[in-house]
Amino acid sequence: MYNICMNQEITRRREFLASRKSSNSDRLTIGFTCLADFRSFIGQEYIAGIVKACEDYDINFINMSQAIKYSIFDDANFISQYQKKFRFMKAPLIDGLITWASSMAPYISNEEIVQQFKSLMPLPMVDIGYLEIPGVTAVRIDNSCSMNLLVEHLYKKHSFTRIAFMGTKASGPHLERISSFKKALQKFKLDSENAPVLMAENLDEATIIHTAEEFFYQCIKDKEKSERIEAVVTSSDIVASVLITFLQGKGISVPEDIAVTGFNNQYKGITTSPPVTTINLEYFKRGYMAVELLINKIMDPKSPAELIRIPTSLIVRESCGCFESEILEAEEEFSENPELSEEASEDEGRNFLFEKINQIFAKESHERKIALVNAVFEDLYEKFTPPKTLSWFRNYFSGERGSHFKATNCQKTITNFRSCLLALAGHDCNQRFRIENIVSQLRVMCSTTSDYESRAKNESPYTFNNITQAAIHFASATTGPQMKSVLKTHLTEMGIPGIILSLSDNMTTDLETSNVELVIPAQNEFEKLPLPYRVNEVANFPKSFFPKKGRFSVVLEILYYNERYFGFAFMQMRSKNMALYDSVRSLLCHSLYEIYLKEGRTKEHSMQLNTKPIEGILSLSDGNAVMLDSGKITLKKIQSYLLEHIGEKTNLDQISKDLGMNKTKLIRQTKAVTGYTVQTLHEKLKIELAKNLIIEGKLTLSEIAERLGFLNSNYFSNVFKKNTGESPRSWGKKQRN
Repeated sequence: MYNICMNQEITRRREFLASRKSSNSDRLTIGFTCLADFRSFIGQEYIAGIVKACEDYDINFINMSQAIKYSIFDDANFISQYQKKFRFMKAPLIDGLITWASSMAPYISNEEIVQQFKSLMPLPMVDIGYLEIPGVTAVRIDNSCSMNLLVEHLYKKHSFTRIAFMGTKASGPHLERISSFKKALQKFKLDSENAPVLMAENLDEATIIHTAEEFFYQCIKDKEKSERIEAVVTSSDIVASVLITFLQGKGISVPEDIAVTGFNNQYKGITTSPPVTTINLEYFKRGYMAVELLINKIMDPKSPAELIRIPTSLIVRESCGCFESEILEAEEEFSENPELSEEASEDEGRNFLFEKINQIFAKESHERKIALVNAVFEDLYEKFTPPKTLSWFRNYFSGERGSHFKATNCQKTITNFRSCLLALAGHDCNQRFRIENIVSQLRVMCSTTSDYESRAKNESPYTFNNITQAAIHFASATTGPQMKSVLKTHLTEMGIPGIILSLSDNMTTDLETSNVELVIPAQNEFEKLPLPYRVNEVANFPKSFFPKKGRFSVVLEILYYNERYFGFAFMQMRSKNMALYDSVRSLLCHSLYEIYLKEGRTKEHSMQLNTKPIEGILSLSDGNAVMLDSGKITLKKIQSYLLEHIGEKTNLDQISKDLGMNKTKLIRQTKAVTGYTVQTLHEKLKIELAKNLIIEGKLTLSEIAERLGFLNSNYFSNVFKKNTGESPRSWGKKQRN
């Protein structure tokens, strides 16, 4: 019944998407946003799941995430740059958004994060983090399922009954795992009341070591073996890894003396010795499901928000006392060799070998199977160097590389193949020796191929060398045309198929209007949108510039350096490693900074007014600038909000909702702090920005009126004259004279 329901849902989504495309030739476009270190596989797995779902459902994807911790040239104010991307998170650029809101938690408060995403409503959203955003469907892991899996394995597989918990207070999910652990103990009738629980303040290694010391002295040191804790369940692979290293330093062997399990299936748990038994949090599956739920929300905008719990799975490794299933399966599967009579003729031997090869290499063609039989017999009787069997397997591994290649599977294949060859050789010592040599070479070839695959997946030295060479060329570009030429030369070899570059006239302190100046590869569909094309509002960015042959998948990068902005770029997405796009952005921005500086393109006018005009509006005293008392609005808070929404109409209901306060209270306190009503203050800020735009001279009065949220240019002129005593044209003429 479940599969029937799932298939019905899939069919319903596909019909909706097909209908949309047939009616207006417009694919659905969704975005993904987070602030994360994409050197961790977690973010990459999320993106992989989202990208796969977008491919399966034939929809467009814009990755709006912000990579952190590896920028080459710029400062580390990641949160400030990331928040600029919120201007893109609107219709018509995207139809819906997948959020990882809790990824911002290390940088700003949970309350600010929730308000930031609430401001995007009514844009359909689905969240994959742990923060609750009212009205937004959330996809989260099932902590109860996870702890049940761990405790059940330790209790039923290993008969451990004295189990402790070691975690951190790093976030809500970590704290939830304590209660889930206690409930799991109760489920299996273990002592939950007296089970030791130790909590580190955060995931900092020194803090975890301190907690590990507490655990050692409380649960192990000077304890009889019958009183010692037998196993420790931790809330993270990071905690498990640090604990294992600490215990080994104290002479306590894992898993011989004590078992340790992790949580999250992080890289740290794989590199620890022994590798950590852990919980797979199904990041790929969560990313994929988030896309499906978002399509549902776009189909039914009024449907209620849901909380979806994803069951997790147990990954058994060596830290609990087990061995990986691949090791055990290999031992069990190939324990008996196939039999062949010692008196068998060569034809019988060939038939025997072909039959076994037919089973082992079922997907290979008949011709390839015959070729392997011939290679084996030639190697056994002719003794070719290098063996012809090796050449056959070279082609086999080549075909398996990429998404199909898995070293453990290939090693099993070699083991199975070896059993057949040994049966063929019988008791002939020379042939058995020859076979073992060939098999050894095959195993090394498998390991070498696996090493190549790992390097390729990590984008390692080759991409890095390309970026290094590109950096040298970018540094030598002293003009805009030279910079674009370097970009055209190096983009593809750095693994990025194309780019759309939209640049501001001047470097500014904020994102302003920009011009689409470069599209790689060049499209033939721009007759109606000639370059350069003016972009006045980023959310209205024309999709005509994106690749038209099928769906598109791009990464959005804000172009900034040294707190100055140059515009933005959409890079076609091939790799799921966000560090690659961030590196290209850094190279490009450093080059742009030097070019803009050299050409004197350094005007400071922007959507964010500087302090002087604001002080002129408000006639601030020191007393106005601070919060009057707890719960009251601050000058900075109302000023920041109104500036952020400078291009919108003044909506008191929306403002009070976004700021989390009663409308009457908002009006009263704004008047008390600023001396103006909310409407008047917003209007005056708009007029100050209008002055900047008039002096700049890049926009017409109609464009300025539209940009600042006025009904039309006549209304804008009337409001401008009311505040300045002059029409915009007269005021601008005087300023220029």
